[in-house]
Amino acid sequence: MCFAHSATASDAVHVQAGVGPEAAASFAQLAGEGGLGTVDVAGSGTPETVAAPRGDRVLDGYGQVLHNRWNRDLEPAVTVRPGEEIQLLCRDALDIGDQAQTLTPDGSMTLDLGRIHPLTGPVHIEGAEPGDILEVEVLDVSPLVDFGYTTVSPALGLFGTLRPDVLGVFAPWIEAAQLSDPSPGRVPSAIPEDQPFGTGAAYVQLYRFERGQSSGYATFVGSDSGKRAQIPIAPFLGIMGNAPMRKGMYRTFPPSFSGGMGGNIDVRQITTGSRLQLPVYAEGALFSAGDGHMAQGDGEISGTAIETLMSATLRFQVIKNTVISAPRAIVPAADPTQRAMSAEMAAQGYYITTGAGPDLMEDVKNAVRDMIDWLVTDQGVSMHEAYALCSVAGDLKISELVDLPNWLVSMTVPRGIFEEAA
Repeated sequence: MCFAHSATASDAVHVQAGVGPEAAASFAQLAGEGGLGTVDVAGSGTPETVAAPRGDRVLDGYGQVLHNRWNRDLEPAVTVRPGEEIQLLCRDALDIGDQAQTLTPDGSMTLDLGRIHPLTGPVHIEGAEPGDILEVEVLDVSPLVDFGYTTVSPALGLFGTLRPDVLGVFAPWIEAAQLSDPSPGRVPSAIPEDQPFGTGAAYVQLYRFERGQSSGYATFVGSDSGKRAQIPIAPFLGIMGNAPMRKGMYRTFPPSFSGGMGGNIDVRQITTGSRLQLPVYAEGALFSAGDGHMAQGDGEISGTAIETLMSATLRFQVIKNTVISAPRAIVPAADPTQRAMSAEMAAQGYYITTGAGPDLMEDVKNAVRDMIDWLVTDQGVSMHEAYALCSVAGDLKISELVDLPNWLVSMTVPRGIFEEAA
């Protein structure tokens, strides 16, 4: 999740999660060094039933909030040796857990912004020192629950107001009427005819899958239209990073704010089988992770992907005395969505739209507006549903820089994801 809103300094800086008696009793049984152990919470899945630990160490950032700010002075939650496997249990990006299943659009506007991006960590890696590289090998990523969600808010995303003040969540979504037409007013081609416009309305979309599922599809049933689609999944963690270069407490966005240490990078290609390299700026690296996504398009344009609670099994190596300026990775595929799609789905081809001009962000907006309009007219989804689908299954690319200063941006969405594709 890429969140374009900052919160005020308050008691939200240190957040506590309220849990019921049954969950509290389960958490109390956590055992081992540094609060390590397995989690058994009714209805939520456990490491054994969801994804069996590949090592004997589990760091629980699911049953408790460990931290949600970058700070090089945080005490490590656990220490591991290079080559040792550890399973991280991670909460969802908005830290709403099971509440997502009953969250209303109005309710999404009252969420505590101080709670976003709970992180699992810090993990101290023996031998990692400033001037080294920490290599993070992703052995497994799979969901702890059977649901995920996408939210649309006037405060974030491509068509959000991007206001960095505390009133940003209440600001009007001034471009809502322009999603499919640059002229303000009702979109003539929108289906249904009473399609809302210009209201800046919030929106919540749920998805279903299986606990522990790491391949296949998530089921989409449009909250407005009931249109059904199957979203190819490629689970990954949107946030992976080391402690920052500078002292202080920092929000999780933007990524790499302090020396390229990673953070909320939301690179969907860093799936199972990847090796991510991060510069080390603090003793032990102090690695943390979170923000689990079941699927995401390149761009994550609404501000959220398919957000969920996630388990990730990782292994660390230290590359000594080597300096890099920003995160690097070796990944299994440039397009993990294609790997997840069946031959029948791929055979349907793709929608593709474009935007051209001297302003890349305007080019992006025009390509997305055109894609939303096409999905609305061709598939009968609502504008909100189309926007959410673009965020979880649509890919933005800079297609050419030849015709300077008029750059060209393109967007693709697989046609085969829809049932009864047009």
